[in-house]
Amino acid sequence: MAIGVFLSAGALAAQPSEAPGSHEADHEVYSPSVTPAIYLVNFIILYMANPDLAAYMPAYKAPIPQPLVDCLEQNPMGCPWADYRQYFDEQVIDHRNCFWPEMCQEDSRWARLAPRKVTRPEQINEPLGRKRADQLAHLLGMAEGMILTHTEYECIIAPGDPDRETIFRCIYNLTNSNGNAAIPLSSYGLNVTEEGDVRSICAPCAPCLLFNDLFGGRLAEIFAECGALEKLLRVETETQFPTFIQNGSPCQSSGGTACLIETACAGN
Repeated sequence: MAIGVFLSAGALAAQPSEAPGSHEADHEVYSPSVTPAIYLVNFIILYMANPDLAAYMPAYKAPIPQPLVDCLEQNPMGCPWADYRQYFDEQVIDHRNCFWPEMCQEDSRWARLAPRKVTRPEQINEPLGRKRADQLAHLLGMAEGMILTHTEYECIIAPGDPDRETIFRCIYNLTNSNGNAAIPLSSYGLNVTEEGDVRSICAPCAPCLLFNDLFGGRLAEIFAECGALEKLLRVETETQFPTFIQNGSPCQSSGGTACLIETACAGN
């Protein structure tokens, strides 16, 4: 099941380095997409669509550089990538433990399955890979009978329908890891728009934010039209999918218009 959005990763990938002794803030900021419940919801959806696609979700999370956070809080629709790329190139690896706010915390059984914080530069934007994706799917209760066929998947992202286009674009934003994007930013939960602006993947009018609206009924209609409704219903009844949606909603809402989540770091 090819999605047709695999772009060659090149020299644009960030290469941060460790710089001990630099100033440390008392918090770190992340996109909601790497919080436990939201990450696992997205993973289940992508694995159902195509396990090879889910394998391009991020294996690790990375905090968003503070200068970009400051800009996005004032400009939620995005800030020029050309102006902020430098902060990714210069980013320091911070080894402190930082903790999600209460509304973004998840039961430890599931929280341990979410991306861990990067400890080495080469982990940034590293994809899960098929082996780890299969292991995660097993732990989440995914079964072979829940996975879409090639025909079903192609139907669900078929061109000509704005809702299907939203699904297609959201999938790409969730999988912009090394090897699958010209500007990989998956560990940050960010993407660069066609206009050249970098933003949270759940920023205003972003495809993944619009995708949330499809859960009101349109998503089920699309699956029914493509002969895959039974698979969607199995996922909803045989996995923790509904629980993750319920837990993830207040977390994402707490991110404000810019859709960013602030953590508190140990010792502060």
